[in-house]
Amino acid sequence: MARSLRRFLYNGALWGAYGQLVTVTGPIFTGYALWMGLKESDIAALASVVALGGLIQPFSFMLASRLRDQKAFVVRVGFLEISLVVSVLLVPFLASSTGARLALTSGLVLAGTFMGHLVSPLYNSWFSTLLPEEIRARFLSKRMILVSLSTMSVGYISGRYLDIVHGGYLGFLMLFIFAWTVGVGGYVLLAKVPFPQDIRVERGTSLGRVVLLPFRHQEFRRLLSFYLVWAFAALMANPFYNVFMIRDLRIKYATIGIFNIIYTAMMVLGYRFWGNIVERFGSKPVLQVLMVPRVVLSLIWVMLTLGNAHILLPVIMVVSGLTFSGLTVAVNTLLFGTVPEGGERSAFFASWAFSNGLVSSAASGFGALLAHLLSGYEASLGGVALNNIKIIFIISSFLLGVPIYLLRRVSDVKAKPASYLLGQVLRGNPFAFAYNAFLFSRAREVRQRARAARAMGRSKSPMAVERLVQAMNDVSPEVRVQAVKGLGETGSEEAVEPLVQELSDEESDVRAEAAEALGKLRHPKGIDALFKALDSEDIRVQISAIRALGDVGGDEVKERLYGKLLGPFNRLLFPTVVEALSRLKDLRVVVPALEGIRSYRSPVIRLQLLNAVCRALGAGDRFYRLLSLNRLELAERLYDILGDMRKQLRNLPPEPRAAVSGILRELEAALEEERYEDMPELALELAEELKGETFEVGLEALRTFCQLHREGRSERPEIFSVVCLERLIEETF
Repeated sequence: MARSLRRFLYNGALWGAYGQLVTVTGPIFTGYALWMGLKESDIAALASVVALGGLIQPFSFMLASRLRDQKAFVVRVGFLEISLVVSVLLVPFLASSTGARLALTSGLVLAGTFMGHLVSPLYNSWFSTLLPEEIRARFLSKRMILVSLSTMSVGYISGRYLDIVHGGYLGFLMLFIFAWTVGVGGYVLLAKVPFPQDIRVERGTSLGRVVLLPFRHQEFRRLLSFYLVWAFAALMANPFYNVFMIRDLRIKYATIGIFNIIYTAMMVLGYRFWGNIVERFGSKPVLQVLMVPRVVLSLIWVMLTLGNAHILLPVIMVVSGLTFSGLTVAVNTLLFGTVPEGGERSAFFASWAFSNGLVSSAASGFGALLAHLLSGYEASLGGVALNNIKIIFIISSFLLGVPIYLLRRVSDVKAKPASYLLGQVLRGNPFAFAYNAFLFSRAREVRQRARAARAMGRSKSPMAVERLVQAMNDVSPEVRVQAVKGLGETGSEEAVEPLVQELSDEESDVRAEAAEALGKLRHPKGIDALFKALDSEDIRVQISAIRALGDVGGDEVKERLYGKLLGPFNRLLFPTVVEALSRLKDLRVVVPALEGIRSYRSPVIRLQLLNAVCRALGAGDRFYRLLSLNRLELAERLYDILGDMRKQLRNLPPEPRAAVSGILRELEAALEEERYEDMPELALELAEELKGETFEVGLEALRTFCQLHREGRSERPEIFSVVCLERLIEETF
């Protein structure tokens, strides 16, 4: 299975290169047609005739039912298809007049297209049967990425080559020979893929049944109606884009190649991105969202002039690539999901192609007719010069609004509301998610997968949740850890439930990380699980749960954590509980935290507790910031703080102002002389002078700290004394 799917990937890349060179409306074939003397209406007419090739698909179904070796039929007829199309190289030698060249080119390309459509239903059934449903959207997007990369590289190189040879016959000859090589190569790869038995067509099936059966299927009929109206509106203008760039805007082939690179690069990103979107939200909301910019794109083409083309065209290519990739993934996924299983799948694909052939031909023919009728017509609208091609773009844009209404009737069981999709996509960075999801799927090294998992979470895209939940089951513990941490960084409510389940799993080795992730999400749904984790036998889980609850906050959380603080003393848990309560501004933690310093010899833990006390008092991280300064910077900053205190105390009555001013001078002198051991008592003396006017907790904090200082168990008395005194005065005045 894996090797077969890989060959489908590679044959798609080869056919992408082939299609870039021989597609009638592509830049290379358009350039060749213009070189032969054909006009824009001739090229549109040629596209219309070629589109009739799809009409043969129902007959393909009938023919296939009489074949013993359907696989050989696909490969041999495919070889004939490639050869017939590339034989347009002979047209200049066989016909001299423009009309004769148009007729002969149309005949050869139509014959080749007939061959391609003759095998298309069997090929589609072959491909769709081998492709598992659970990876359908992702695989299709992956295959389209390879096709796009192939198209992009071949498009630029071929355009550059044609510019070098000045668009002469020899240049087109070499390119078409290359096209034949890669086109045949695609069928050679296909010959190595086994043909499933369950798609063999039953004999004796009538043509009427082949044609009519799919139209009795309501869901298929509605999808087809929507798509045909959309295809008609879009394809009527399709033959003229490259003509417009080459003839009217005078853009070189290499420049068109660069624009195609931009377009294809956006398609590559889009296929990966929209593949994940469709898999999660369904096809219908994606179509509803993308149909609107598709309408606008045709109008932007109307605004192009020689002066602004090099500015607007890159914008058009970016939007077009992202839009078209999403539409393609959504329609193909919806089609593969709508067509019923069994031997009649080929009939549905045949009817789809038959109908598309009719509509494509009609659309291109209608465009050719308009181009001919409006030939030479010139007008101006709002200062924008209009010719026949621009008017066709305008008509196409208006008609593209019709399928938006028809899309409402299309059925998609996986579909979420378009508004929900927009809400999910517009949150976070969807492209960062798509990029890292791609890296995660391709990476084979543990560290690379772990980094990609964490980056998906940091994108804050809700779409990352599902991928990260899957990554929680990765064999590597490093990947599991980063996946859990990533879930916490998504900020998505959908991440709460899987994290709660992981935290509740006694066998999980990432319970601690799951608890901290729930804290980052700060969602009430995770509180109960965190409360239970407070009683876990794993100390790491308890510590993480305490930190998480400190992030979540709330009155209930405060009470549970304060109860934990008053419970049996635990040297490992105490600093974390104090830290959590300090972040919640719970003043009840101040005195117990200071008294708890006696239980620790480590200066680091003591400083952590002092920092937590200052935070609980409302000083934020001032203690920590001062602690990080060097000696000179610290002294200067403490002087500034004492100076600010003096200004705040100016409003005191004369007698107490004189008393506190004297104490402040002593504090400044102690700081100047580096008598830091004297500063706690001086700070307490000043606070006592303000007793009755200040808040009691700050005063009690200084009293307790002074007692610790007398016992020789304090740390950095100069910083704590000043910060605590500063908060006390701020609260007073």
